[in-house]
Amino acid sequence: MKKTQYDKLVIRRKKCRACRGLQNPAAANLKEYDSDEIGPWTQLHGDLEAEIMVVGQDWGDTNYYEANRGLDNLRNRTMLTLEKLLHASGFGVSLKAYDHGGRGLFLTNAILCLKTGGMQATVEPSWFKNCGRLFLRQQIKIVSPKVVVALGQRAYEAILAEFSVKKGPFRKAVESKQGISLPCGSQLFAVYHCGNRILNTHRKFDAQVEDWRRIRGWLNGPGPEKRYQTACT
Repeated sequence: MKKTQYDKLVIRRKKCRACRGLQNPAAANLKEYDSDEIGPWTQLHGDLEAEIMVVGQDWGDTNYYEANRGLDNLRNRTMLTLEKLLHASGFGVSLKAYDHGGRGLFLTNAILCLKTGGMQATVEPSWFKNCGRLFLRQQIKIVSPKVVVALGQRAYEAILAEFSVKKGPFRKAVESKQGISLPCGSQLFAVYHCGNRILNTHRKFDAQVEDWRRIRGWLNGPGPEKRYQTACT
């Protein structure tokens, strides 16, 4: 059932042209490298039975996409740091190679299509709104992970907006031991992005390790046993 629902969502993504200023990986000039996953990051880990879903802001720009043939450069510092954080907090998953085995992890982005103008180019609020309404909520519903981890403030706020949850201070959310309960039974946690700029200005590596350990602590504690199930339409 999950696979059928997911495949239908991927077909919808391929047809979507809702956002001006973004290019769908299925567009004629990019489709050579498109996949049958919801987005480029999900090709690395897309376990529909995942315990944990990590939601980034957006995957990258068209130049990066074409240069890497639709895949990530797994040697980039952000990917290497994210793997270290996962390992340090007890999530034994590799980000060093592509394979299709189930690994308990689902990677996706709040914005699925590709921007232009570089990896740090501006992202528009309407892109989060459109992608949240059309795809992000449905991904969380289909996978129904125990934990959804928002990688960065924009991803966190996009998830809150889609579930009509009032946002508070981001740092307070990051330091929460309990996270926020979402419909469909998942628990939402916020973490800072692990790129060099954020590591050097907002949240050092050691502090980020502790943030991820709080998530593992919740999973190992009584939290998951208290999950509830409500309609998520």
